[in-house]
Formats: sequence, structure tokens, C-alpha cells
Amino acid sequence: MARRIGESGMNVQCIMFRHSLHGMHMQLRHLRHLVALADEGRFVAAAERVHLSQAAFSRSIQALESELDLRLFDRGPQGAVLTPAGRVIAERARQLLFDSRCLERDVALLREGDLGDVSFGAGPFPAATLVAPLLASLHREAPGLVMHVRSGNVASLLTLLHAESIDFFLADPRLAAPDARLETAPIAQLEGAFYVRARHPLARQRVVRPADLQRYGVASVFTPLELRDALARGLGFDGAAGFPLRAECDDLPTLLHLAQHSDLAVVLPHALVAASTRSLKALTLAGAAPPLYADVQAVWLRGRTRSPAAQRAIDLARQVAATLPGAVVIAGLRGGGATAGSAT
Repeated sequence: MARRIGESGMNVQCIMFRHSLHGMHMQLRHLRHLVALADEGRFVAAAERVHLSQAAFSRSIQALESELDLRLFDRGPQGAVLTPAGRVIAERARQLLFDSRCLERDVALLREGDLGDVSFGAGPFPAATLVAPLLASLHREAPGLVMHVRSGNVASLLTLLHAESIDFFLADPRLAAPDARLETAPIAQLEGAFYVRARHPLARQRVVRPADLQRYGVASVFTPLELRDALARGLGFDGAAGFPLRAECDDLPTLLHLAQHSDLAVVLPHALVAASTRSLKALTLAGAAPPLYADVQAVWLRGRTRSPAAQRAIDLARQVAATLPGAVVIAGLRGGGATAGSAT
């Protein structure tokens, strides 16, 4: 009896929930118009963005201001500018619209279960080492799953994430500013080293010192100045200004080619070199040099439910990463302080 009452209660809640959503539709539409005008700054551009005539769009904004009894925009020759009250309302409107999209998504997940597709991004290190075996494993486990992958640096992946174009991304979150809107889960630390071609003069040295790297120069993926400065000091240089960086590139195959065909010492993950070539040698650095690794984590928007397919991909990424050369999987690892030498 208790079980049947519980099931009946859930059905009633669903019906009430649908009616509540229907009643909120007009308010959400007004909020979308508010955000569009705040972003565009001009009525014509904002109206085009939401596919309305300028007259209809103007009426919508006026109706919202009338309903709230607040002036949200100052109109002038330069366009529409948010008033102080408008800035507060626009910020809350963005969050409400985000929550409404999350709610719609959660309902779809509850109704349909696995949606049958997953969209995620990958930073340079995981893109070059982890993504290919991950996609192969995903396809073996779920042949009907459609997989969409975007690669790039952390800044570009954050843009895609906040635009809700991807469900999550794999990268080192320490390469971005702390953001309370994000959640992370550990995947693995992908260790690496300075690599040179087999016939490079440094390849014959037992240990390599800062002066040696200064002589030939180094190449790596893009690293924020703070992390580069910490790495440089850990290697014995006088901060980032004294670090002999000669090339930065977020494409690992390009960096691999550079290591094979130039005199630069290139920071590469062990997993990529092991899978690609035997013509490179890892340098042994003198002294207590900091470890070089990418702290790869899954990053998603706080409050956004991960689809079953996205969660499967994250779980499988951790399993696949554990099989890569130079990968260290640490249970419970979270994005923390900036470790000198981390790169992604």
C-alpha cells in the first residue's frame, strides 16, 4: 500500500510540475530577451538574436520592466545600457535560464535514460594520449553511442563548457583561474619529461643542467605565466624571464615533430613518445628538478547533471588512463595547488 501511494504521489508531482513549467514559460521568455539585450546592447541586434521583430522585442522588454516596476535599461544614441538594477536582474536571469536548461535536461535524462550521445573536450596532453583509446573503448562498450570530441587549450574548452556545447572536458584545471561554477573529478597524472632527438648533443649527457637547456632552448604547450615561473625556478632558472622558452604549441604531434627534427628540448608526455617513436631520449635533469606532469581531471559545470553516457566516458577515461605509460592514478585526487612543471 505504501509503495502504491508513493508511486501515485510521484505522478501527481509530475503533473503539477508540468503545469508549473507552463506557467513560467512567459517569464523565462522575457528573461531570455533581457539577457539578449544585455549582451547585444542594441534592440535591433537583440531582436534578431531571438528571432523577433524590433517592435515585438521592445514590447517584451517594456512588459518585463512594467512587471518588475524597475527600469532595467537606459536608452540612448549608444544603445541600451543596463541600469544598476538591470545588472542585478540580468545576472540572476542568466542563472535562472541556466537552471531551467538543466531542469529540462534532467527531465529528459529521467525519461530516456542514456541519451545515446556524448560531447566532451580534451586538452593537449589527454587529446594526444588518452582520447583515441578512450573512444575505442567507448565504442566497444556502447556501439550505438555517438561521440563528439573537441580539442583545444583550457581557455577554449571553458568557453565551450560555459556555452553548454560540451558535457565536460579532460584537462588540467590548474591552468585556469579557480571557478566556483566548476566541479572536477580525478582521471590521472600523465608524467612527462624534456625529450630530445637521439643524436642530440644533450642525449649523450648523464645529467642536464640549466645552462644546457639555455644553450639549446625548450618547447612546450602553452603554460600560464605563474606556472611557467614556478617551473623555471624549480629547474634553477631566475624565474620565467630566464626560462629559455623558444616555442609554445598546444598541438602535441607538432611538438613531437619538433623534438625529432630540431635541437630544442621539448616537454612531452611519456605515453605519447612510447606510442609514437623510439628516436627520442628523455633527459635526466640535475638536482631536485620538479616533476613534469599533467594533472588530468574531468571538469563540468556545477549543478549540471551528467548524462549516463558522459559519466560512462569519465569512468572509462580513468580506467584507460591507468594503462598508459607514465600515468599515475591517485584515488580521491582533486585539483589543488599549482605544482611546478604541470602542463596540459
